[in-house]
Amino acid sequence: MRAAPERRSTGGRVVGLPPGKTFMPALEGGPSALEKSVLGTPDPDRMNQLGECLFTLNSRRFGPIPGAYVVVCVEPERRWCVGQLSADRARPLVMFDDLMFTDPALAQEAAEGLRTARGEGHPQRSI
Repeated sequence: MRAAPERRSTGGRVVGLPPGKTFMPALEGGPSALEKSVLGTPDPDRMNQLGECLFTLNSRRFGPIPGAYVVVCVEPERRWCVGQLSADRARPLVMFDDLMFTDPALAQEAAEGLRTARGEGHPQRSI
């Protein structure tokens, strides 16, 4: 499956597709230091498969999935961060460094508040 390269609202440039296997597109620049610390060094094939799943969840569109906010534990029992799922093979989880909390309930409230503030409902897919 080859997705048409598009631009996200961030205006980032899409990296070209590698030769050979069909891959999901990715934004230039890759994950932030915080995202790398959470995701580690994942297998590129598995990241491509995850990107394809998120692409389908996002109604076959590349980029952040509206309303798909998550709370990620950054340090066990100490810090939680709000993030957003994205149909991007290199960056399937976009984390908001400025939304870091010491209580998971506060992080959950912030994620829900972000969804409300941006006028996004829960993710919906078209079948």
